[in-house]
Amino acid sequence: MDHKIDIRGMTANQSWPLIQKTINEMGFSSITTVTDSLEKAREIQSMAEDNKMNSFLEESSGEYLIHFSQTVLQDGEKYSLPNVSVVVISGCTLGRGEQELGKALMKSYFYHLRQCKPYPKSIIFINGGVALTVEDSELLKDLRTLAEKGVEILSSDTCLKFYGLNSSLAVGRAASMKEIVRRMNSGENTIVL
Repeated sequence: MDHKIDIRGMTANQSWPLIQKTINEMGFSSITTVTDSLEKAREIQSMAEDNKMNSFLEESSGEYLIHFSQTVLQDGEKYSLPNVSVVVISGCTLGRGEQELGKALMKSYFYHLRQCKPYPKSIIFINGGVALTVEDSELLKDLRTLAEKGVEILSSDTCLKFYGLNSSLAVGRAASMKEIVRRMNSGENTIVL
């Protein structure tokens, strides 16, 4: 059964019990929630992640749809969850060697990443990598496309401050090291580039 919940006007903390009740009582195969705030939608996705649930965020006409799904296995009690990957970018180049080649490889990586599914759950930028998320970055188009598809883009607030880039952040949001560690630990795959 597919079920839809309208949570516009509710906070994430008010919405989550309603979502859980639907999951526990309705016997759904998938549900979709509708909210009017990207920030609220991301909070709900984080709650879902903490509860080992798969979710996908979609923007449609100014509303944010969060799709939850679980594939029930034959015993009816366990759930098969897709691989959840987290990508950590620590510099502006991919690989070691020639700088220009490394920049071209990084650009190519993000171009192809936005065309491949499943998308990573989060992409985390640390150290010199934060320069890829600011104004005038060659990767902004690809990163914005990934963000629109529900990929969480996080840049280290400490690194942004260190490089004097905190006011230039153009995609995603700043995150503390505590949140970055939590995201890295929550991934089934953590890929460090």
